[in-house]
Amino acid sequence: MSDRYQHNPGAFLEGIFIGAVLGGVLGVLFAPQPGEKTRKWLRDIKDENQDVLDGAVASGENLINSAKQSIEDKIKKISKLVEDRTAKNKKNK
Repeated sequence: MSDRYQHNPGAFLEGIFIGAVLGGVLGVLFAPQPGEKTRKWLRDIKDENQDVLDGAVASGENLINSAKQSIEDKIKKISKLVEDRTAKNKKNK
């Protein structure tokens, strides 16, 4: 297993979930039934599972915000390191 999954076991579950969703979507797209019937079926599934969808959206938003915060924190650390190194180099000249 790669280092990415060892540091973030949730990433593996994310991959399984994304694969399942993509497999389901592709299965529906290539199903041998009329488009209107498929669209009605999808609407019914969406309506029956709206709370799950809302939870998934909220979870995705939280994941994005967490990643954004992590990136911003790392950028601040790198900027501080660059500033410190630049100041040290100017001081040594």
